[in-house]
Amino acid sequence: MKQRILIACYCLLVSSLFAQNDGSQNATGKTQFSLEDCINYAEENNYSLQTAGLNVTSSEISLKQAKENIAPTISASASQGLGTNHYQKSVSWNGNYGISAGMTLFNGLSNYNSIKQSKLQVEQSNLELEQSKNNIRVGIIQAFLNIMMNEDLLEYQQEVLKSSQEQMEQGEQQFKVGQILESDYKMLQAQYTSDRFSIENTKINIQNNYLTLKNLLAIDPAREIRIVRPDSATLFRSLEIPGLQAMMEKSINYLPELKISQNDVTNAQYNVKLQKANYYPSLSLNAGISTGYNSSNLTNNPGWGTQLWHGLGENVGLNLNIPIYQRSSVRRNVQQAELRVQQAELSQKETEYQVGRELQQYYLDVLSAQNDYMTAEAKKDAYEANYNAYSFKFKYGAVTAVDLIQQQTNYLNQLNNYMQAKYTFVLKRKILDVMMGEPVRL
Repeated sequence: MKQRILIACYCLLVSSLFAQNDGSQNATGKTQFSLEDCINYAEENNYSLQTAGLNVTSSEISLKQAKENIAPTISASASQGLGTNHYQKSVSWNGNYGISAGMTLFNGLSNYNSIKQSKLQVEQSNLELEQSKNNIRVGIIQAFLNIMMNEDLLEYQQEVLKSSQEQMEQGEQQFKVGQILESDYKMLQAQYTSDRFSIENTKINIQNNYLTLKNLLAIDPAREIRIVRPDSATLFRSLEIPGLQAMMEKSINYLPELKISQNDVTNAQYNVKLQKANYYPSLSLNAGISTGYNSSNLTNNPGWGTQLWHGLGENVGLNLNIPIYQRSSVRRNVQQAELRVQQAELSQKETEYQVGRELQQYYLDVLSAQNDYMTAEAKKDAYEANYNAYSFKFKYGAVTAVDLIQQQTNYLNQLNNYMQAKYTFVLKRKILDVMMGEPVRL
């Protein structure tokens, strides 16, 4: 008895440990992913986003270098040589050592403008990273909702398959007693087969949707994952459509595309300043200290250290470089840079116009998608009721198999339309959150 109690306790302990492991795995999002989990996971692991992140790091390194270009440069030199004098038949060692420093005092503010331009490039790289994240977010939302849509469709199809099986079995009995023709019975069989393979195709679509999602998350295709579906009440509370003005303001203040086009103008303006800097003289400060020794002098001055001390020399000086004639290259480069400013300004205006127009058009598309969804839902309910009525009539021989199958086909077509309309609306509404810079949740 005591052994049985110990074994039972051991089994309970092991099962509790497994339960804890499964819970931690789910909690860490290793096998089950909500939409937020998918987006967060992709932002850390997606390969294209990692590449964009490296571009940000590269621009930050360039900024550090631009700042350090203002600092002086310091270098040291040393040379050691062997010399012979055939007349005196002597061999001597000689060495020279020095350290020098240089610093640019003025170069038309080129260094300072380079720092500002590098700071702008860091901001630009971060905006491009955010733009890439938005593209990934949209792809994840679409793949996630496609899984949900096909899973919902699969549930409806399984219910229809049950009805088709019942109708086929009923038709078999009616055929045996001569109530229906063999052709009607075969049509019921064909419909059951069609419904069964429709389910198989939907399962394949779900697998393909998962492969798309795994690709966006940079997850091994062989790894099993499952999405965490939101409950219907939570989902539709998040689908309220904001006002047009509020949506426009949020999107214009957030969208990376607009800020990137603005920064392109500023970057082009800095290029003009950098080109104009070549008109100005450049002034630099140079300083150095050097010494040396020669072993042939040791007979007159035996101290090696004394030679180095006596040979010690310092120098300091200013170097002024004044451009006088450069074959008009500076003026041409400035003109080209100013043209690029005008091009960037035109591109910015075009981007602002296109984004404004597309935002309004997209907002109307969301409203239209909502109307289509509500209409499709009403039609789906009506066709479902009609199909159920014909199923009941067929059971009592009031309608033919042809009539029943026609109503079932109509219902399935409307069911597909409903699924497409429903998840098209959800997709468009969630993309609207991405465009406004809002957290994407289901």
